[in-house]
Amino acid sequence: MIRIESRETRHPVIEHKECTGCGVCACACPEGNIVLEPDREGFFYPTINTTQCSGCGECERVCPVMVQARLLSTEEVPKESIPKVFAAWHVDTKIRKVSSSGGVFTALATHVIDNLRGGVVGAALGNCLTVRHTLIERVEELPRLRGAKYVQSFVDPDVLSKLIDFVRAGRPILFSGTPCQVAGVKRLIQEQLEHLFLVDLVCHGVPSPRLFKKHLELLSKKGRVPTEVFFRDKKDGWKQYRVKVKYSDGSHKSWRFWQDPYMLAFLRNYSLRPACYRCKFANLLRPGDITLGDFWGVGKKYPHYDNEDLGTSLVLVNTKRGQSLLEACKEQLYVGEADMQWALKGNPSLVRPVDEPGERQTFYVDLDRMPLWRLYQKYNLSPPSRLTKAFRAVGRIKEKVVQTFQDLPSWGRR
Repeated sequence: MIRIESRETRHPVIEHKECTGCGVCACACPEGNIVLEPDREGFFYPTINTTQCSGCGECERVCPVMVQARLLSTEEVPKESIPKVFAAWHVDTKIRKVSSSGGVFTALATHVIDNLRGGVVGAALGNCLTVRHTLIERVEELPRLRGAKYVQSFVDPDVLSKLIDFVRAGRPILFSGTPCQVAGVKRLIQEQLEHLFLVDLVCHGVPSPRLFKKHLELLSKKGRVPTEVFFRDKKDGWKQYRVKVKYSDGSHKSWRFWQDPYMLAFLRNYSLRPACYRCKFANLLRPGDITLGDFWGVGKKYPHYDNEDLGTSLVLVNTKRGQSLLEACKEQLYVGEADMQWALKGNPSLVRPVDEPGERQTFYVDLDRMPLWRLYQKYNLSPPSRLTKAFRAVGRIKEKVVQTFQDLPSWGRR
C-alpha cells in the first residue's frame, strides 16, 4: 500500500489516490496528530505526526474509503435497499428560483431548524470565497448553504466536533455533502444516529480549491475583485443556467455555463480530485438518508414535472429516517413519483465514477508552469475571442455562398 507521507515520517493509512479528503480522520485522532494540508494540486490530504502517534487505529476505523472498499468487496446491493425515486420542488417559487435545482434542501433544513430546534451543516462560500462546511442554527443563514459550489469544500475538524456535540446532547442536526463526506460523518458518529440526518449529493467530482482561487484572480479586473459567485444563476432558466459574479464595486457580470472555462474544466473532468475517477461511493448503496441532485431530462418522460424550467430536484429516499424527514416537509414541497431507470439516464454519476481523461495527467502540472489563461487555451476551454468569432462568421458566409453557387443549375452559373 502506498502511504500518505507526513513531514516527520510515513504512516500506513490509505493510498494517496484513494483519499477523498473528507477530514474525519483528523477529527477522530485522540492525540490531534493529524492535520489536513493542501498538496501541489491544492487538494487537502491528512498529514500525520507519527512521532507522537499511539497507534490506536481511530483514523483507520473512521476512514469511509477503507470501510466502503470492504463492504463492496463482500456484499451486493440487495433489491430492498434500492432507493425510492421522486421528482420534487419547493412550492415557494422565490426559493426555487435561487436554488440550484428544486429547493428541496431548503425545505429539509428549514424543518430541522424550525420544527426540531436543530442545526444544519453544509458547504458555504465564505467572505474570501473559500468553500468550507459551516454549522448554522438560524433559517436566515440558509442562503449561505444553498446552491451548488463546484469546488471541494474543506470540512474543518472543529465543525465536526460541534456536530458530535449536537448529537451527544440529543439535538437533531442535518449534514449535507458529497457521498464521501457523508459516509465519513456516518463512520465518525456511529452512535445516536437517530439525531443525525444525512443528505448526500449526486456528485460529478470536485475541483481543486487552488484552481478556483486562481480562476477568481483571473476574473479580477481593474481593481475590482469578485465578492460573490453564483454557479447556477437561473436568469435564462434551469437548464441553460449562467455563472454570475458580483464585484467589489457593486457591478456584476454573468455568462452561460458553457462559456466559463472553469466550469468546462469541471464538466470535462480535467480538474477533479484523483479519488473522483475511482470513487467507491458511485453506486446505489447510498450513505445518506436522502440523496439530492438535479433531475436532468425529467421533462422528456414526465413533462408535468418540468413545465416551468425553474428546476426539478431528483430525490432518492434511502432509509426510513429519510422517508420520515421528506414526509415532514410535505407542506413545503411538491413530490411526485418517478423511476430509477430514468433517474440514472440523466445522472450516471449515481452508479459509476466519471472517466479520467488522458489530459488530466498534465492539467495541474501545466497549472504550475503557465498563466491560467494560457492553460485554458491549451485545453480548449476558453471561449473564442471576438476576432475568432468574426473569422468563423465570415467562413460560414463563404460556405453558404459556395454551396448556393454549386446548387445552381449549370445555366444559372453563366
